[in-house]
Amino acid sequence: MLDLAYQNKETIVHHLDPRVRMLAWFIISIVLITWNDPLFLLLLLIITLGYGRVAAIPVRQSLRLLLPTLPFVLLILITNVLLWRPASPEKAHLLFSIIPQGGPLPAIPFYWETAVFSIGVILRIMVLMINVFILMKTVSPSEIALVITRLGIPPEIGMTLSMTISYIPAMIDQVTAVIEAQQSRAWRIQTANPISRMMAYMPIIMPIFFRSLHSTEAMAAAMLSRGFGYNTRGRTELNPIRFSRLDWLVTLVLVLFLATSIILGILGITQFTTTLRLLGIA
Repeated sequence: MLDLAYQNKETIVHHLDPRVRMLAWFIISIVLITWNDPLFLLLLLIITLGYGRVAAIPVRQSLRLLLPTLPFVLLILITNVLLWRPASPEKAHLLFSIIPQGGPLPAIPFYWETAVFSIGVILRIMVLMINVFILMKTVSPSEIALVITRLGIPPEIGMTLSMTISYIPAMIDQVTAVIEAQQSRAWRIQTANPISRMMAYMPIIMPIFFRSLHSTEAMAAAMLSRGFGYNTRGRTELNPIRFSRLDWLVTLVLVLFLATSIILGILGITQFTTTLRLLGIA
């Protein structure tokens, strides 16, 4: 099972200010939106994996995160092939026809533009998932709450977000434990009827629901016992966070990277037509 919990390791990434680590996640997400070309997205994937490797996250562990998303990626690929068409089909470059014209079924042409665009979408999903995974592994939930509070956002929102992120690994552990316990009691799904399959999952859903409810009540009681919400303006920090020279240097590199990516996007260099030009198609 993939471990999504935060791990405090002695790496240069973990020694950075948590605001810088969250800035790296945010900038990669912005660049991910502005780039469409598969070559640039592949470069961004390599950069993201390299960043995770510096944080002592093995590349194999990052790629394992993509296994649960394979059905979703396959669905997106099929949808693009069937529905996505170039803006000017008469100027597009036909690769082949999945369903030829003149038959009883509607023709489905497959263009070079469709292939390049679909590869870009798949790479974008990979970068998105790995970027979120690295964020969860390198920034602790308490640091996320602290950073959000430093930004002037109410502490309640920061605490809610940090508890949500920290609860994901615990939720995965609960689901795994319940499924293994029910399987040990000979729980199996042996029907193809969707309604029967949904009802068959009730022995899994109900224990998870009551476990989550119990955990929520325990967390609420713990927060009340610690006086959460009392004198929010007069709070102090046990370990105040401050920018070091390394933090400023990394921040400068990230800002320059963001500015360069936006300029390349405005110039149209990072659009998926760049790969077509390199292939001698566009």
